[in-house]
Amino acid sequence: MGGRDARSGVVRGMHRLIFADVEIRPDERRVLVGGKPAILGARAFDLLMCLVENRGRVVGKDELLQRVWPGMVVEETNLTVHVAALRKWLGPQSIATVSGRGYRFIALLTVEDGASTPTAIRVVEPAAPAAAPVAAPVVLPVLMPPPDKPSLAVMPFANLSGDAAQDYFVDGVVDDITTALSRVRAFFVIARSSSFTYKGHVVDAPRVGRELGVRYLVEGSFQQAGPRLRISVQLVETAAGRLVWSQRFEGLLEDIFELQDQITVQVVAAVEPSLMLAEVERAQSKPTSNLLAYDLCLRALPLVQASSSKHGVEQAIALLEQAITMDSAYSYAKALYCWVHAVAYASRWFNHEQARRALHYAEEVLLDHRDDPTSLAYIGHTLAYVGRQYDKGLKALDRALALNPNSFAALHSSGWIRAYVGDADIAIEQLQRALRANPLVPQYGHGLSALGYAYLVAGRMDEALVTLQKAYVESPTFGITQIAMVYCYARLERWQEARDAAARMRAHDPSVRVSTFRALTPRADPVFMQAYVSSLEAAGIPA
Repeated sequence: MGGRDARSGVVRGMHRLIFADVEIRPDERRVLVGGKPAILGARAFDLLMCLVENRGRVVGKDELLQRVWPGMVVEETNLTVHVAALRKWLGPQSIATVSGRGYRFIALLTVEDGASTPTAIRVVEPAAPAAAPVAAPVVLPVLMPPPDKPSLAVMPFANLSGDAAQDYFVDGVVDDITTALSRVRAFFVIARSSSFTYKGHVVDAPRVGRELGVRYLVEGSFQQAGPRLRISVQLVETAAGRLVWSQRFEGLLEDIFELQDQITVQVVAAVEPSLMLAEVERAQSKPTSNLLAYDLCLRALPLVQASSSKHGVEQAIALLEQAITMDSAYSYAKALYCWVHAVAYASRWFNHEQARRALHYAEEVLLDHRDDPTSLAYIGHTLAYVGRQYDKGLKALDRALALNPNSFAALHSSGWIRAYVGDADIAIEQLQRALRANPLVPQYGHGLSALGYAYLVAGRMDEALVTLQKAYVESPTFGITQIAMVYCYARLERWQEARDAAARMRAHDPSVRVSTFRALTPRADPVFMQAYVSSLEAAGIPA
């Protein structure tokens, strides 16, 4: 055989390497596709030859970086871009990505040796891979049914742009979404290495659901038209192939990484409530005799979210008490029990003593279950709002946001408590994020009410009024919204509207008093509270 090329490290003397309509000429450092030269940079060609020379094994990323960029400090993204460029010319099935390890050349080569017998032709098959190639789907045996919590897989997004060089961006979006969803402990998320076995293949949702043992799939597609990008994402229930949620994102190619972050944040924020609502529907369709603790929680959830009557609140509590009796270690059931008491307290269905009945469960969850952001959000809110333990409640909420920065429950509750303790600017920012990313969440009206209250604390009365009016349309029975509107109208000196709002509130709750409001409201600035109380009295709320 001939010597090694000092630059690429490949064996010289090979006249041609052929697969499909691709011809590689190492001595000439050329690649022909369909007889026409492929436009490849020098680094891309070196990378290709390194993979071809080592086609019997997976070549690690560090090794490739050292071989192709010797003596240079180069970011891994350069490697990804060059692999994408090679796939554009050679086809997506030529180079396999082995997750967490590197790349492997997997095309079947016909090699013409030119050293002694130029016409000799031999077929070279790659050695058996250390890991299954990702090019073909692997049928995974279903060893057990889907777990008793929402289970999903984020599938490889389809690149419809016709430009394989954009694969790195599409795969990056999928990686980020998978990682972010994996941080939500209420979900069971299939690892990327399993879901990516379906890359390049049409996904049959029921079949994939059975093979991976999941109830939901996140699917998507990528398109590019000139400088504009479009990403479509959807959540699908696997059993019936039913579309649960979908959204489209658009942006400019120059903003590709900012768009990737935006998509990740919004998909995760939207999937969480959409998936939970789908789980609620699934539980409600089961016979009552088959319900377990998890399904009892799902039946209670819409009653908690609606909180439109004391009867509904009491129904939710009864279901949650059954769930806790069935499983005394079920932290989520305890956390939801705390949340329903906090909501009932805010809606004036419960007095302070009734609401405090949930505090012992909040303490138990705080001690036993520190890694579920939704549970931490519920008990953090309860500890601060009902228990007046502000530092402890805010620590739990900060922990929830560290686990899932896009959780509506955590952002919503943290915004409420931050507004109560006077951190209005932080509260406004968190609540705006929650509402922007979750416009269809059932608690949207309560979130608007929280934002309106934060505007009141900040002294931004015009913005407060517009927000509270929207909140009232969404949740007209929510007591905090009603009383905040009275105060806001009074501060704006729109006294007739203030009195009308006070009359509506008294019709909803004849027992309302200024003294009750003062007792129910958590810590607030004394000057702010005095202005609030005076306005309510002037509008006709009894002392």
